[in-house]
Amino acid sequence: MLVYQAGDREAFDVLYTRYAKAIYNFLRRTAQWPDAADDLLQKTFLNVHTGRHQYRPEAPFRHWIFTIARNVLRDDARQRRRRPVVDANEFDERFAMEKTPQPRSHSPEISLMVSEAVSALPLSQREVIVLNRYQGMSYAEIGVVLGISENAVKQRAFQAMQKLRRSLNIVGRNPREA
Repeated sequence: MLVYQAGDREAFDVLYTRYAKAIYNFLRRTAQWPDAADDLLQKTFLNVHTGRHQYRPEAPFRHWIFTIARNVLRDDARQRRRRPVVDANEFDERFAMEKTPQPRSHSPEISLMVSEAVSALPLSQREVIVLNRYQGMSYAEIGVVLGISENAVKQRAFQAMQKLRRSLNIVGRNPREA
């Protein structure tokens, strides 16, 4: 990023190659409308370009770019809430689209159930689950990206896991966990 800030345009290609897949997966799994992930990815990298002089090397670049992606995602969610009518074709495509693979190998039915359960979580909880389980970020790293304390991240993760257990009707667990 420092090389790109200094004016080397090829450095942007390197950044895109290195981070686009992870950002895309985060957006796809976190967005209410996963088919918007392509557009959100482009907006994220546009914001990286326009905000390149705001990056400070004291913080890891990964945290900075995921924060930008999160803000793009939230802006998109706000704009979608303001739209009065949902296009029926867009709604049908959302549920007909191919699901992204889960980190563990499960049957397609289980993968679909988990994907739908995660999609049903509130955005604040969905972000934590996706960043932790799919992007491999620690709770401390997620706190930096989301601008909240590590304890707040842990609380959101706990609440999300409770909801997932209930919605997936997972049995054989300690009743206090459910």
